[in-house]
Amino acid sequence: MLNLAGSSYDFGNVLFAVLQECEHKRRALLPNEAEARLREIAREKLALIREGYEECGGTLEYWQELEREVLETALPQYIPAAAEQNRMEKTGYDVWRQGEPAARAVFGLLGLVIGALIIALPWIPIFEDAFAFLLAALGVFYPEIKKAFYDVGHSRLLNRLIAHAERYQKSQSTQFVTEAKLAEELSSVGSAPARTLTPPTPSLPSPPTLPHRERRGSKTG
Repeated sequence: MLNLAGSSYDFGNVLFAVLQECEHKRRALLPNEAEARLREIAREKLALIREGYEECGGTLEYWQELEREVLETALPQYIPAAAEQNRMEKTGYDVWRQGEPAARAVFGLLGLVIGALIIALPWIPIFEDAFAFLLAALGVFYPEIKKAFYDVGHSRLLNRLIAHAERYQKSQSTQFVTEAKLAEELSSVGSAPARTLTPPTPSLPSPPTLPHRERRGSKTG
């Protein structure tokens, strides 16, 4: 399983391009069509990438392994997470009243009350009265904190899928590959018809036009 078409077609780079396309379009998908449409989007992106891959002289066996990694390994992990991320974004990350100003005021007040109770308890060693105001500020910004938590978690999943694909390719590139198999892959590339480009015929510049030189008439006496 050798990539002879260049680093642009490594597992990690191709999976990054596919997931980027899916992320761009997933927010417009309905919940009941998300899984089927995400698979369709991934296949369309792979078909587009394959055109350039074949022009670069890549082997069929490597491409089949690449497609299996994207469609059978990465996508089954990505699609449920993408559907859940869509749901969280559309429902305001399950925050009460989607974090509107009145809800933020209630969160801040709760934080202030909880902070005051913690300070009042004698067995909790907190000596700074500003702790209650800190909890109040956290309550006001609770919607943003929860949103950042889930967004970062989703981004970490995407990065982890790409990193796993890169490690898998590196571990399988030359491992358990016989010399006969390697020679077969190299010969399949060498037997592909090479496209020759005919350079354009340069046009010769036309010779410069010399200015007409008038003859001087002979002087007559």
